[in-house]
Amino acid sequence: MIGSKSISSKFQVVSFRLSGIRHRSKFEVACYLLLVTFLLFAAGCAAPEIVEDPGRSAQEQVRFWPPPPQAPRIQYLTSISGPSDIGIRKSWLKRAVDSILGREELEERILRPYGVYAVARRIYVTDPGAHVLHVFDTGEGRHFEIKEAKTEELISPIGVSVDGNGEIYLSDSVLRGVFVFDSEGKYLREISLPQGFVRPAGIALDEERLYVVDTHLHQVLVFLKKNGELIFRIGRNGAGKGEFNYPTNIFVKNGLIYVTDSMNFRVQIFRTDGSFLSAFGKAGDGSGDFSKPKGIAVDSEGHIYVSDAHFDNVQIFDREGRLLLDFGNTGSSNGEMVLPAGVYIDERDRVYVADSYNNRVEVFQYLKEKK
Repeated sequence: MIGSKSISSKFQVVSFRLSGIRHRSKFEVACYLLLVTFLLFAAGCAAPEIVEDPGRSAQEQVRFWPPPPQAPRIQYLTSISGPSDIGIRKSWLKRAVDSILGREELEERILRPYGVYAVARRIYVTDPGAHVLHVFDTGEGRHFEIKEAKTEELISPIGVSVDGNGEIYLSDSVLRGVFVFDSEGKYLREISLPQGFVRPAGIALDEERLYVVDTHLHQVLVFLKKNGELIFRIGRNGAGKGEFNYPTNIFVKNGLIYVTDSMNFRVQIFRTDGSFLSAFGKAGDGSGDFSKPKGIAVDSEGHIYVSDAHFDNVQIFDREGRLLLDFGNTGSSNGEMVLPAGVYIDERDRVYVADSYNNRVEVFQYLKEKK
């Protein structure tokens, strides 16, 4: 044990809406179009805007678990409530046009995040509260939202994952489908069952397969990515080995499938052929117990991270299910949480936690032990 339990990161296309111009005089329209033309020309000639993110002070950002004098293993880095938190701001042209049209300077904020995924300088956040998927592109300094699948508006986007080609896979628990988009948010196709999912939630990808947790089917469904063919199912309703009671989230890493079996208050681990490997956890309020387990992820050293929406923290276990550390507690300050949901760990061992009730994603760093 290295600590004790505490209960408790659409392309903003400039859109000139000309509706209403017909109600203006020809002179006003000519002036308006002339000004827009000038702005477009000026933007093309202008140098790229240099963005400096003031963020928080260094003193505010430094927080570690476990606390001194023990060797730190988790460090709080930052939180993301909207694009400006990670240095993404509206372009000069966008601000100018908004001002001309009398639009308020409103930033697209995260309302109630659930799922999170991060790769290649992009952070994807499902937001069922706002009915969108946020895409924060820190490499290109832009933020866009995916709001529709096929001809329907998203209602309850929950799970998100991205493949090596940049295609985005997104589950919507109310639309009962998993939808695939290209890297810019253009709808491509849908993956589903003949009778439809019942309540698709967490999803994960490996090189060839898509794994979908259907909470109300009490199963994990495994599809081929290339054609959407269902190849097998894992589990059924129950409390035995390999059975589920309202599973929610999933993480796939190094040939293993990790599933949050929420109402059985445990984590189950499977091989990628669907065979049961192990399980750990039980209901309770003691160290290593679960109350409302949600998100799950695994770091580069095989440690298993599980968020708990009742304890308002993330617990870290080894492969045998022994509690190593927990971080977070109830609140809205740095490193605190209220109703945490999805968890994701990227290739740099940065830990992203959807802090649902605080309308943000918190980012932590796993600190490897120095050898």
